[in-house]
Amino acid sequence: MFAIVCRRGLKVLLNNNFVPPRNTAWFRLCSSSVCINASEKSFTISSYLVNSCGLSSEDAISASKKLCSIKSPEKPDAVLKLLREYGFADANHIPRLIIRWPTVLLASPNKTLLPKLKFFRSIGVPLPVLAHKLSVQPSILTRSLENSIIPSYNYLNSLLGSHERVVLAFTLSPKVFGHCWTKGVPSNVSMLRERGVPHSTIVWLVLYMPSLLLVSKDKLDGYISRALEMGFDVCRRRFVLAIGVFIDLTESTLEQKKEVYRRCGWSENDIKAAFLRYPNIMKLSEKKIMANMDFLANVLGCDRDAIVQSPAFLGYSLDKRIKPRCLVAMILSDKGLKSMTSLVTLLTLSENRFLKRYIVEYEKDIPELLDIYRGKSSPP
Repeated sequence: MFAIVCRRGLKVLLNNNFVPPRNTAWFRLCSSSVCINASEKSFTISSYLVNSCGLSSEDAISASKKLCSIKSPEKPDAVLKLLREYGFADANHIPRLIIRWPTVLLASPNKTLLPKLKFFRSIGVPLPVLAHKLSVQPSILTRSLENSIIPSYNYLNSLLGSHERVVLAFTLSPKVFGHCWTKGVPSNVSMLRERGVPHSTIVWLVLYMPSLLLVSKDKLDGYISRALEMGFDVCRRRFVLAIGVFIDLTESTLEQKKEVYRRCGWSENDIKAAFLRYPNIMKLSEKKIMANMDFLANVLGCDRDAIVQSPAFLGYSLDKRIKPRCLVAMILSDKGLKSMTSLVTLLTLSENRFLKRYIVEYEKDIPELLDIYRGKSSPP
């Protein structure tokens, strides 16, 4: 209050050309008050987020609403220093982390963040992986180390059989540490085993579809029964994919996808047969279904039965896989270097195998073939 009065008085006196002696107590008190106020005003959290954290002005304004209590850079500087020591880069990791979890700048570096970062390093998570994954899934750092993260690690380690696999699970999907896996998951795993699902499939589930194991036991039991009634084999990965479809899509969405296939001339038996071979056909967008179906049928001459037998074709990228591979095969065939193989073989080969068989083997004959395949050069 006195500082306000002091500043007002100083303004009036200065306007009247009054300048007090610099060594007086009155001058020292007033000038000190002004300097303190100016110092406080010089720090704004939004500018700090832009200049020190790399956020855009728009993101900084949004994040600053949750950081009003920060009045100086000391604490956030300490947080940033720790993050950088653990591989978080200024260019991408730190902005991404703060946008997703602004209040990380309010966290205690030594009490809240450091123990968790040390733990993940202790189990073998590489620094680049740690920074990338935690910047995408920062909620993990909000969980209790003793009550959530360590119990989850212990359970995952016993289920997967090695800490290397736990690290792989974290690398593929850090959300495995976003929940306490000792709650609910063990009963779901037991149920899967009772239904005859092999351990190898359960391991695959943890690595590639961990969210499936977080579904309530009653719902998961119902999805398993539905998949078995449709004819899925519990020993095949398609069984797990089918359950994933039932979890992710509502009944109305499933019906809408079926209607898309009906418009393409498929019967109910066609839809069921294709679903049994490749359950994810129900997750494809209508645009993708129609575009791939049109190219396969009208350009490549595939009939309906051929597509039903190989429904995974509908999930491939038209511009990055189907068209470039067909173009390369056509060029090799036209030059008499390689006879046309079956479309199934052509499209289902892994990228490395395709490059070896169709590109590397003929690079002496057609040096530009790789550039043609990658769209950097036009065909001759």
